Amino acid sequence: MPRPRDPRRDEAKKLWLDSGKEIKLVDIAKKIGVSASTIRKWKSQDKWDDDLKGSALKSNRSAPKRGAPKGSQNAKGNKGGGAPFGNHNAIGNKGGKPPPGNKNAVTTGEYETLMWDYLDDDEKELFETVETDPLYQIDITIRELSIRQRRMMKRIKNLEGGLTEPEKRVLQELKDSKDVHVIEKDGVQVKVPVKTSALVVTEIEETQYRKIDDIMNIEDALTRITNQLVKAIKQKHDIAKSYGEQSLKLEQMKANTEKTKVEITRLSGETMDDYEDDGFIEALGDAVEVWNDDADGSTEEA
Repeated sequence: MPRPRDPRRDEAKKLWLDSGKEIKLVDIAKKIGVSASTIRKWKSQDKWDDDLKGSALKSNRSAPKRGAPKGSQNAKGNKGGGAPFGNHNAIGNKGGKPPPGNKNAVTTGEYETLMWDYLDDDEKELFETVETDPLYQIDITIRELSIRQRRMMKRIKNLEGGLTEPEKRVLQELKDSKDVHVIEKDGVQVKVPVKTSALVVTEIEETQYRKIDDIMNIEDALTRITNQLVKAIKQKHDIAKSYGEQSLKLEQMKANTEKTKVEITRLSGETMDDYEDDGFIEALGDAVEVWNDDADGSTEEA
């Protein structure tokens, strides 16, 4: 059975409201004979402040008056809301969300959705002429990575050529503190630079050692480019190998078909001249030549 409500609880609230929240909670506690902490708890649970705000609004003692003062000319000529009559601000705007295919949210373009209707003429021509052959694409990647690798090496050489003797010595010390570990990942050996904290250089000035930082950053990027190049070359080798295996399968199919043809002729007693050629052997031969040409081209480029 719940405890009955303490009548002093309402008495304390009435004392506080009647005083306009001027009376201290400690004084209320002394008057009704309870602790100050009990008064604070009652005030929080019964939300005395809300009752005080409500009574103030009802009595209009402190309620703010809305609207402009009497006699104000601020809104003269304003018929309320909307643009003036006859304006053309909203022509062509049907409201709601932006039209489909809009580029309002495009920032870098990395995840931009491509729609054929919104491609310009140059993009449509490029879209139709892009070579999708795997060997061609991997060749382009290898060439781009090789050029990028060479440019990085030239930048490193130019930066090292402009170093003074003290800078060269510090650079050599910093290089000695970074080891390159070779790990195998997905069947490919990858070089990973591992920095050690064995050597600490103190009081480095930004103007003096900026070139050293640039060289080390380029070397790290060069290591990543080299790893990408190794992966691309391995990928090209795998593609060329699959083309060669496909060519061997076609050759085997052609040989088996010839063998079957001879066996059928022998069993039926027909001569090879009487056997009707349906063009399948010739088609197989053309396919083999195509596969051989692709495989030879990929081998030369590799």
